[in-house]
Amino acid sequence: MIINFDELNFDATDADTLQKYLDAMQNISEKANRLDKNAPQPKQYLYLCESVKACFDGIFGDGAGEKICGANNSLRACTNAFRELVAEYNHQMREQERANEALIAAMEVEKAVDTE
Repeated sequence: MIINFDELNFDATDADTLQKYLDAMQNISEKANRLDKNAPQPKQYLYLCESVKACFDGIFGDGAGEKICGANNSLRACTNAFRELVAEYNHQMREQERANEALIAAMEVEKAVDTE
């Protein structure tokens, strides 16, 4: 997958990668819930950018967040990168679900043939 011109090896069907993704999503959700909505807007942007960058670091390793989102704290860059990651995850999960259904159907046909 490519985000902000950086190629990332992201296979959501790999058990280790999936666990990192789920942990990162849990972490970013918890951070979003702790956002101080009364803080000045630049401080909120900084907090959100740091949260997104930490999410990428958790999945792809230290430094990935800054590499993907940039050294600055552009909320637009961070949210665009995050949306692309989530969209790719959802795409891979939909494809895998179809593959799982096909595999189960083939196994059921094979089982039926074996019992005849």
